[in-house]
Amino acid sequence: MTLAAHTQYSLLALAALTVAVGCRNLDDFSSKPGDAYCGQLLSQPEFQDGFLPLGSPPDLELELRLDISKLTSEPGILRSNDATTGLCASTSGALFQDAPLRAIPAVDHDVLSTLTFGEGHEHDFFAWVDSSCQGTMLAVVSLLKNQQVEIRLFKPARLPPSNAPPDQQPGFAMFHFYVQKGGCGF
Repeated sequence: MTLAAHTQYSLLALAALTVAVGCRNLDDFSSKPGDAYCGQLLSQPEFQDGFLPLGSPPDLELELRLDISKLTSEPGILRSNDATTGLCASTSGALFQDAPLRAIPAVDHDVLSTLTFGEGHEHDFFAWVDSSCQGTMLAVVSLLKNQQVEIRLFKPARLPPSNAPPDQQPGFAMFHFYVQKGGCGF
């Protein structure tokens, strides 16, 4: 095969892949007016590091309102239910207070944008989200084929001393979401 034929074949294969991925209709993931995705922190300790005050039960919940038409700008809004009991309760209220998910456009031009997290995932994307007291976090959002959503939150922090409280520790948390008519109630 000549170099020109190989190049043309490669471009056709890339175009076919782009069309196949680009044709997925993700619009059904957008929250309907008044509805929201409601998600609970997974109860396994390894999925809640740095997100709960010491001695707290794993009762952190998030409300997510998605707008897929804004997937490349601000695809969603996060709120949390921990205004009186969470890491930010003494300073600013809830961990997330109508915090916009902010797309990371540079990732769309990187191989990371093609990353998938296994079978059952329709689309995965990366976003920034600002906590009211814990700084900016990385959110990995997974839109699942069963119309549910997962979010993994990464909270960066400097290397803390071994006895640092959770609000000074880096963190990782995972949430599973389902659609709730009328919102999450917090």
